[in-house]
Amino acid sequence: MGEEAHLTVAVVDYEHDGERRLGAASTHLAALTGDDAKVRVFIEPNERFRLPPDPSRDVIMIGPGTGVAPYRGFLQQREAQDATGRNWLVFGARHFDSEFLYQVEWQDAARKGLLQRVDLAFSRDRTPRTYVQDRLREAGAELFAWLEGGAYLYVCGDSEHMAPDVHAALVDVVARHGGLDRDAAEAYVRRLADDRRYLRDVY
Repeated sequence: MGEEAHLTVAVVDYEHDGERRLGAASTHLAALTGDDAKVRVFIEPNERFRLPPDPSRDVIMIGPGTGVAPYRGFLQQREAQDATGRNWLVFGARHFDSEFLYQVEWQDAARKGLLQRVDLAFSRDRTPRTYVQDRLREAGAELFAWLEGGAYLYVCGDSEHMAPDVHAALVDVVARHGGLDRDAAEAYVRRLADDRRYLRDVY
């Protein structure tokens, strides 16, 4: 906001061949303290991951974990534009209490009418586990209606599991609520991507 740049960073912590490993960059950033802490950054712009040029278009933003970060900027831009299109956030994490990133901001946006819909999935807080792709299937009729109305759909976050699972859910939703067979549903989703209405920033 303004002259500030905000980062959303999760420390990468994983096991490889029985050995615990930490991500070098995320661990370094997490260790920085004090007002005089500095780090050099290099920006890799993603020119494709942008809001629609027409502010009357609806947007659906899917971002589990740190994948939710760009949507803060999206909502700030939509508010500054006085955009008339609706905004729908689908967010997921493991635990509500400790991992609901920017919870107050999303609640404020919903109260102001800037967010028309919010769907949440906290996978470890309930059995069976629920993920963002499950929320998409549950809201399939409305999701398909938004897409048919010209909405743009954004996916940001994990490329290994989340993004393919969300893609599969999207195809399922289109097939079921569009009355299409699997091949036709896949073609529908491909057209969304070709028209730059299905945009992904996954890593």
